[in-house]
Amino acid sequence: MAEHRIHASIWLRLEPAPEGHLRAVIKRLADRHGTHDFLPHLTVCGSTLDVTALPEASLYARQSDLLPLRVRATGIASAVGNPFQAVFIEIANSSELLRFREDMRRITSADRLSAPHVSLFYAVGRRHTAITFEARDLEEIARACRAEVGTSGYVLERPAIAYPGAGGQWLRVPEWRVEDL
Repeated sequence: MAEHRIHASIWLRLEPAPEGHLRAVIKRLADRHGTHDFLPHLTVCGSTLDVTALPEASLYARQSDLLPLRVRATGIASAVGNPFQAVFIEIANSSELLRFREDMRRITSADRLSAPHVSLFYAVGRRHTAITFEARDLEEIARACRAEVGTSGYVLERPAIAYPGAGGQWLRVPEWRVEDL
């Protein structure tokens, strides 16, 4: 049977209290810098998936003995080049996290995995275009986040699927649709 590819990503969401705290940090950064706020998450796999595999992925997520996953934050970093990883919490790639992500990637025929992280700041402007920030400016944002976020770990639980905005455009952040998996 031929694969039916769609633009989508599988996420793990944080417990409600830490998610709310990070959501407030993300919103303040977005308001301050004219970018979009978004729901904090760890991308398990994506950004294209086999749509016919979603029922199996959902079953795996609901029955996995790996969830909830306790993960260790190793720092807050910044980087130029990928607008969705401008400032982010680095997450240690434990064997359990790697196994869950690899299993889900295999099930959904997703693209290769990126380093595990929870983004805090997207360099995506309100007109849905990537914004160029200087490395020193992103590092300053990261420094402020280090002082405000200050945690060493998270519990990842609620699996979700995220769909991009109109026309499969990930830069259309406010149009993303997030559903429980």
